[in-house]
Amino acid sequence: MALVLLLVIYLTFVSLGLPDSVLGSSFPAIATDLGLSSDLAGYIGMLLTAATVVSSFSSSFVLRKIKARYYVAVSVLLTAGGLLCFSFVKQSTYWAFFPIAVLMGLGAGGIDAALNNFVALHYKAIHMNWLHCSWGLGASAGPLLIGAFVDEATGAGWNKGVAILSYIQFAIAALLFLTLPLWDKVAKGNGKKKKENEEEAPKKGDHRRLLRNPLFYLSVGGFFCYCALETSTGFWASSFFHYGLGVAVDLAASLGSLFYIGIAAGRFFSGLLSLKIKPRVMIRIGETLLLLGALAAALPGLPYQVAAAGFAVIGLGCAPIYPSIILLTPYRFSKRLSQTAMSMEMAAAYLGSLLVSPLFGLIAKNLGELYVLLPYLTILFALAMLVLHETVDIKLKKRDKSLGKQEAAEYPGAEDNR
Repeated sequence: MALVLLLVIYLTFVSLGLPDSVLGSSFPAIATDLGLSSDLAGYIGMLLTAATVVSSFSSSFVLRKIKARYYVAVSVLLTAGGLLCFSFVKQSTYWAFFPIAVLMGLGAGGIDAALNNFVALHYKAIHMNWLHCSWGLGASAGPLLIGAFVDEATGAGWNKGVAILSYIQFAIAALLFLTLPLWDKVAKGNGKKKKENEEEAPKKGDHRRLLRNPLFYLSVGGFFCYCALETSTGFWASSFFHYGLGVAVDLAASLGSLFYIGIAAGRFFSGLLSLKIKPRVMIRIGETLLLLGALAAALPGLPYQVAAAGFAVIGLGCAPIYPSIILLTPYRFSKRLSQTAMSMEMAAAYLGSLLVSPLFGLIAKNLGELYVLLPYLTILFALAMLVLHETVDIKLKKRDKSLGKQEAAEYPGAEDNR
């Protein structure tokens, strides 16, 4: 039963990645086909991310009323419906992209918060890393599928690719509804009674408890820094190579993809390493690689191949950090508060993506296309994240030593520090 549900969750993470790259990858074709301004994608993307922030933050309130399995299934259905509507937009109804972006963002935030918490509580670290690797596969497959239908000269055909993505999402949503009974069986199979499972659901007052905990702000700060770093580095990498290093446009686009290749490959191997290495150590390894890669990319006067290798290493460094922070959430804030903490951490993560990447682009453009500053932004946020995570670890070791045996059972992993 656990294996069947895990496979369904893997497919759901693939489905979470499928629409994530649709806007960026399809909008040049959309702009050509419908005669729209290319900068419209930025505004639509910001609204989509804002809706995802709202969905992530509010998911813990929603999960007080309904169980996670229903929330995930309905969220996938929302993204499927959003994609289908996306495929029907015409030039005269281009404004519809904005409400559709809200619909898709609301769906994406719910999937992320609810599934991450369920996997953190009920599965091993290897699956958390491979699940986020599955997201990368979905994010990579989306543009390829759309590109297969697009007419290069006219931009037509993008809507067929988006429609097929929506059909895939509808199929996964149907599979989720069919496997709803498995969720409780898996939780019980992990040695949890029904009463204990109900206690893991968010409760009134959980937000206040978290907001009174100084560790929560440090953890949320780490999430914010990571997603600000990942989104900015990935989004502006091609601009760094083209405007900063003078690389041709087509080659710059290919070199920019090295960052995502590094993340996908890194998450596969970090899943294997997680069988032997604890999440907090995986974070340190990732931060070290990230800083080394950013330093290589920042060194002036070297061939662009060195910077390209640096971006691939940055991706490798990013790979274990996000899944490891998620895995540590029940340990940091207890099993009971983990869903509420996860929801608020996801909101902070998306907020980092929403604010920092556009701000960097605006600053770099106004400084005369100075995208060569990108590695320095990466270094800045990597150092901030390192300080925040190490501070959290120091404080947690002190907390764990003061816990009794029964209290330690509420914080998975706390027993190791007692």
